[in-house]
Amino acid sequence: MKFSYGLSAALIGAAIVVVQSQIAVTQQQTLDDKAIGEMAKDVTVLINGQNPGSGVIISKQGNNYYALTAKHVVATQDQYEIVTSDAKTHPLNYSTVKKLPGIDLAVVQFTSDQNYRVAELGDSDGVTEGATVYIAGWPRPGRAIAQAIYQMTKGSISGRPLQALEDGYGLVYTNITRAGMSGGPVLDGQGRLVGIHGRAEGEPVFNPETGATVDVKSGFNLAIPISTFLKAAPQSGINLSYLGDNFSPEKVLSGHTELVRSVAISPDGQILASSSSDNTIKIWNTSTGKELRTLTGHSKPVWQIAMSPDGQTLASSSNDATIKIWNLGTGQLLHNIINGDSTSNSSVSSLAFSPDNQTFASAGYEPQRNIIKIWNKSTGKELRTLTGHSNYVNAVAFSADGKTLASASADKTIKLWNANTGELLRTFTGHSNYITCVAISRFGQIVASGSADNTIKIWNANTGELLRTLEGHSAIVRSIAIDPYAHILASGSDDGTIKIWSLHTGQLVRTLEVRNSQRQLIEVNSLAFSNDGQMMISSGGVGLSIWQVKR
Repeated sequence: MKFSYGLSAALIGAAIVVVQSQIAVTQQQTLDDKAIGEMAKDVTVLINGQNPGSGVIISKQGNNYYALTAKHVVATQDQYEIVTSDAKTHPLNYSTVKKLPGIDLAVVQFTSDQNYRVAELGDSDGVTEGATVYIAGWPRPGRAIAQAIYQMTKGSISGRPLQALEDGYGLVYTNITRAGMSGGPVLDGQGRLVGIHGRAEGEPVFNPETGATVDVKSGFNLAIPISTFLKAAPQSGINLSYLGDNFSPEKVLSGHTELVRSVAISPDGQILASSSSDNTIKIWNTSTGKELRTLTGHSKPVWQIAMSPDGQTLASSSNDATIKIWNLGTGQLLHNIINGDSTSNSSVSSLAFSPDNQTFASAGYEPQRNIIKIWNKSTGKELRTLTGHSNYVNAVAFSADGKTLASASADKTIKLWNANTGELLRTFTGHSNYITCVAISRFGQIVASGSADNTIKIWNANTGELLRTLEGHSAIVRSIAIDPYAHILASGSDDGTIKIWSLHTGQLVRTLEVRNSQRQLIEVNSLAFSNDGQMMISSGGVGLSIWQVKR
């Protein structure tokens, strides 16, 4: 899917965005086997039919998912079905199968309203002999393993032909494979897709007892490099969206008269919302950049907004001591929640809706600076209060399953809570200054936090282990956002930049500068990704920017 937005003169002027070239790294970082195992299992599918095989999800457009597999897995017409990592079965319409001529590859399609991970594409041309690779797939039942069980094996690249072998094969490796794993992903040491497994080398052996000749595997296997697919796909009429690290500025929207504090985007990516120190909230059409309406009612700066998962409701908070719930479509005020004393500059610093659309969480400043509250979205009634932080709670975020709530505080800690009971599950420590923002990845159980110590830290949500620290900003990190496929993390800072990082390796892959019309760097207070991962929204001064994320 491609987004084509024209820049009109009326939309330019609030901010100027500059993309800096990708930063080179001198050393590739690798992940541990468990992390790659989780990623591989999420993206690998079973393809059932006459000749069962495997595949890997490489793209999503709306509710349509696309998986790459070996062409021989779907060579003949049949009633195929695709089984995803959650054991759900999806029918495959054979008329939609796209086969690449001269290459043992095919793209198959299925439809689902569930959120499935999409594989991150790697550089197969850079994979050399000795490099560690992982193969994932669904081997057919055998004598001892009498059912199809997902498997991932570890090995290394043992050879690369000078020219591609028959049907496009170009990677040779030592992993253990079985029939049924054809079409499965070959992943590099960073968990990126570098090839599609399809064949195993063997030697013919004659069995005198049966009189039959059978192939016995030699231990060498073959895959088609992902670069071969990318080169051949457009000529075959295959034009899919791939999540990349290429961020192109599409629009800058202006209309607020003071600093934009928070941005949000609807699940379908059609509507944007922004809140400002000018006491207003503005609703925008994403495609046209047109302002649809302005919501007024707060008497002081609107610090935070959050959009409900169904895209019907908007929550806003201000230091006028209120939380307001709005009908996003009409602008009608549904609830006005008093959350403190307006004479004491009481404010709510963060809002987050639960994925089930039933509740939302708020974090408050004075006089309840260390308090988190859970509210019923429909009634506006308080359900429970979470206490445990010793200073301002600056940010809250729900996990994808809604069971866990993360909070970040000026007490330099992140806490994880049971969102249903309010029980404190775990506390993370390690930042040297107050924490401004927090995010939880949709996959992989990763928590990320940004801080006034100018760093971002990545944590294992299950163990509390600090996985890595991302350094590069020269001022406070005000906002972070993880893309929906859990490949990349964006961070916004007072230094006037947005930095794009590989979530799983910590590699800095791109820096985006945000400047005002006088070419001055301006602080970035808020970031948000669209649900398809192909759009990012950022604040910058009195404006907000729409970025296209493309490969």
